[in-house]
Amino acid sequence: MKIIVINNYKEDEKAGQALHNLTRCTGQRVEMLDYRSRGLLDMVTHRSPDLAILTGSNFMLSKSDTKTVFQQEMDLVRKLDIPFLGICFGHQLIGAAYGAEVNDLGQTIRALKEVKLLAKDPIFDGLPETIQVSESHRQALSNVPKGFRHLAESSTSRVEAIAHETRPIYGLQFHPERSDDKNPHGQLIIQNFVRLVAKS
Repeated sequence: MKIIVINNYKEDEKAGQALHNLTRCTGQRVEMLDYRSRGLLDMVTHRSPDLAILTGSNFMLSKSDTKTVFQQEMDLVRKLDIPFLGICFGHQLIGAAYGAEVNDLGQTIRALKEVKLLAKDPIFDGLPETIQVSESHRQALSNVPKGFRHLAESSTSRVEAIAHETRPIYGLQFHPERSDDKNPHGQLIIQNFVRLVAKS
């Protein structure tokens, strides 16, 4: 399976860590492209990936200049008909691309948190109704974008997970790739997403 990861981190170290974690969780070799790449849509289209994963970031999407920087990535999600998984900032990018608002929480959430699943979906196969996942964000979607289903919520973020109603596009506010043997729920979600794409 051909997997493209679009890096949204400014720091090389964080980009490298995301690449390592996603390689481990998918069990496959992944290729990383950078949000700063010119002609990102053409680059991804040329590679014909089976799926794309959008990473987290320290950028604040509530700022208009940040939206300008990431406009080509938001265009990519709307225009390219492939499966997408947005993680944290990537989730917010997907939401913003489809008209949702991003708001500031006034504090940084950085901890293992319980997330309540609100709807049945193949991406959650094999998981309990409440999962334990790693959170690291200061901003969150304030609403579910039009054309998406609301899949999960937590005590700190109402919109923890979304899925497009007709396309294989998912957004997760938490960091499933930061899972381990003690807290494996996130890795299972990523593996379910990969399996879902492989079946389609």
